Amino acid sequence: MLQWMHRLMNSWLVKGLMLFLTISFSIWGIGDIFRGKPLQQRTVATVGNSSISVQQLNHLFDETLAQARQKIAPDLTAQQARQIGLLDKTLDKEIKRELIDMDIRRLGIDASQKAVLKMLASQPQLRNKDGSFNRQLFEQILEHGRLSEQGFIAQERQELSRRILLTALEGIPAASQTAVDALYEARAQKRILDVVTVDASKIGGIAAPDDKALHAFYDGNPALFMAPEYRSLTVASLSTDDLAKDVSITDDQLKKEYDSRHDQLAQPERRDIVQVVVENEDKAKHLAEQARAQGDLAGAAKEEKESAVPLDGLEQNSLMPDLSKVVFAMHEGEISAPVKTQLGWHVIALKKITPAGVPSFDTIKEKLRADMRRDQAIDEATRIVNRLDDQLAAGRSLDDIANELKLHLVKISGIDAKGLLQNGKEPEELPDGSVILKDAFAQNVGDTSPVEDDKKGNYYIVSTDNITPSGVRPFEAAKDRVVAAWKAHEQALKAEAEAGKIAKALRDGKAASAFDSDEGVTSRTSAPLSQLDDTDAGLPQDLRAQVFKIKKGEVATATEGDKQIVARLAGIVNVDAVKADPRKNRIAGEIKKSEGNELLDQYLEYLRTIFPVKTDAALLEQLREQGSD
Repeated sequence: MLQWMHRLMNSWLVKGLMLFLTISFSIWGIGDIFRGKPLQQRTVATVGNSSISVQQLNHLFDETLAQARQKIAPDLTAQQARQIGLLDKTLDKEIKRELIDMDIRRLGIDASQKAVLKMLASQPQLRNKDGSFNRQLFEQILEHGRLSEQGFIAQERQELSRRILLTALEGIPAASQTAVDALYEARAQKRILDVVTVDASKIGGIAAPDDKALHAFYDGNPALFMAPEYRSLTVASLSTDDLAKDVSITDDQLKKEYDSRHDQLAQPERRDIVQVVVENEDKAKHLAEQARAQGDLAGAAKEEKESAVPLDGLEQNSLMPDLSKVVFAMHEGEISAPVKTQLGWHVIALKKITPAGVPSFDTIKEKLRADMRRDQAIDEATRIVNRLDDQLAAGRSLDDIANELKLHLVKISGIDAKGLLQNGKEPEELPDGSVILKDAFAQNVGDTSPVEDDKKGNYYIVSTDNITPSGVRPFEAAKDRVVAAWKAHEQALKAEAEAGKIAKALRDGKAASAFDSDEGVTSRTSAPLSQLDDTDAGLPQDLRAQVFKIKKGEVATATEGDKQIVARLAGIVNVDAVKADPRKNRIAGEIKKSEGNELLDQYLEYLRTIFPVKTDAALLEQLREQGSD
């Protein structure tokens, strides 16, 4: 064998193949292995003495792309994201982060490990119900992020150091009152409109079209008369709840199950408490004294304006050790002395003790009966599903095996991917439609899907029996639609022409109410509009935006659905610039934020003079083009 391989390696065929592969690698960039660094290890940008590799940028780009898919479009591709500049923005963000990190090191800013641990302990999502730190959840977060505890703390120390530096930049003076008043005066100014609406759907006098006109409209607008792809399906379902109804469990079986599970049914001692946490020992001592005097911790806490939190069904290992030791040494009705933990000083009232033990047969037998029925139904469902797989593998159809295997069978003729029938309605019976439709529209005629398990005890399987492709509906089948669409088109043309005449008349000073007698036309006076919170919900957004760009007497128009809207600026109501208004605080905050952003931009430009930034333009262009072929 080895000699044969040796002869093969020396043959002209293998040598030619190796030469071809070497040339191919060179063309596609794999030749970097021989020429120098592989593409992933090459540097796309340098910041001072720090470098950003292609691998690092691609990793960050993947994270940014995942976020963009959530905010922009779930089906956004990597190539599309590069085309809209997401790769460049990712690189720019990483360069800015590197600049800030380098200045943090230059300035000697270093958040302590103690500060990070304190920050973690303060996160409500990392606390148990009793306020203790949820170590298990923290470890799950570390595992999900593939980080060690020290690696996570180091990462958070760096992030906290960034916050310290950026917080310092936010310390700019508040906006001047003059600037706030001037912006308030402009944005709070109210504008009142004469509004005339032309409703195309209410315009009559449309003569009935002849067949020639209808055919011409039909031929010219095929997209209006497209029918979606329809599929005929056979759906079989199996429910463990239905199977459970046929399961009979006797009391003798229940007693035997109860005896066999005696140890499993044992419950540890549980305690119900009320807890108050305060910041210092003196306050805790005072609260405990008041609670003992009143015999009511919750009432005493309310008088002291503190929150009393009830915690029921606590087991000994569910509390922090310091609290557990105290709580499980108390008597029912007792109020504890103050207990110190990392969260503060605790005062505890023990409300109830549920002793450890096994519940009696009579109190638990119905729950046992339901559990046994469910378990037997699941076992039966598993057997049926296995037999179903075997029967389908043998070539039998769902129709043939439905009755034999106790499957619920549903026939659906002509359903589209949205779950609508040809009459535009939803089918009366379609179990878990989203799963079934996804399977049905992913397979060919005659295919049967795998058995789907919804994890709730239900199983589904679907066969695609027939496919009617998408296409333009025949004229006769679509005639009613054609007539309705033609009429709507003619109404829209008349409405548009009417709106044009009204706009001209309003500019010439004619009253808006003069058109109320026209067919499909109504007029009204708008609510006062401002660039703060004053609005008119009956006006489309693009019209509201135009209102603040026109002068008194000028006209703006917009289309919303089948309505044409014409609006004339009838009046402007100025406000007192020095008037007290809580909205001024918001304006001041916006000015400060704007100035803060400008200051941050100036700071980053300054850092570029200290830590020069260089980008490999050719390499970046190559990365932009990845996947474009």
